Amino acid sequence: MDLYATGFNAWRQLEFDDEPSGLAATNEPDDVTSFRLVLSDPLLIEPPCALLSCTFTRTSTGLRQAGFVDESVGETTPGLRDKLLSSTAAIAGNGSVAAIGQRQFPETKQIVQLVAYETGFIALAEDGCVWSWGDERYAACMGREITPLSPAERPAVIEELEDLPTGKIVKVAAAGYVILALTEGHDLYAWGGHPGRQAILGDLSGSPTPVLVEENDIVDCSIGESHIIVLTENGDVYVIGDNSNGQLGLAVEKTATWVKVPLSLEEAHSVIGVRAGPRSSFILTKRHVP
Repeated sequence: MDLYATGFNAWRQLEFDDEPSGLAATNEPDDVTSFRLVLSDPLLIEPPCALLSCTFTRTSTGLRQAGFVDESVGETTPGLRDKLLSSTAAIAGNGSVAAIGQRQFPETKQIVQLVAYETGFIALAEDGCVWSWGDERYAACMGREITPLSPAERPAVIEELEDLPTGKIVKVAAAGYVILALTEGHDLYAWGGHPGRQAILGDLSGSPTPVLVEENDIVDCSIGESHIIVLTENGDVYVIGDNSNGQLGLAVEKTATWVKVPLSLEEAHSVIGVRAGPRSSFILTKRHVP
């Protein structure tokens, strides 16, 4: 398996090599502006977790990390890196941390994924129900109505994501002030937005809205502070948004429309997953076995 990366690299968070030597150790690292191979393992590379200053993933030989690991996810918080990798914990942009087990959900709901945006959290249950909670000042990110009986700070179901035409929600992603949800039938929905700011996908609202990516079925998605990366059923990678740190892997400053990323993969390799850090993007590939 191979991991490719592009984007913000001020702390060498896209470099999984051992300690740099010579000029590489003293020179200020440059951002990466197109997808390049950063890690290989013949057996296993899990989808990485990328924070602003560090990236970590699990391989067949154990945990690998790159960049500067802040104390909040270092040894002072035992087990947090494992929880972040397994999507059982998340860190919001405002520094708040949530983990599965800390919130009171109905006993019948098995939470399988937890993600964070700038001021709150989104949880996905095994049955496809999506829950949200956070700062009521950014109500559009809730995806639901805020009432005295269902306040912003208490987890509550996003009812508009139930009984969708292409089945239940199987994945959620969030960052900045935008949230994504993917159905088992490969449809993508988005909601959110910040008053006075233009959202990545244009005029979003607090109501989950279908997202069209050149009429492709979507099998994976991820989002950074100001960009989105998705994987189509055909194995193509599309991106949209800001590219000021090279996070789109394209030769443009930004794009308001979806653009297919030109990839030069090794023979017999195909893309099996995508991830985004705040200002970076990752593509995970796997070799086909004849």
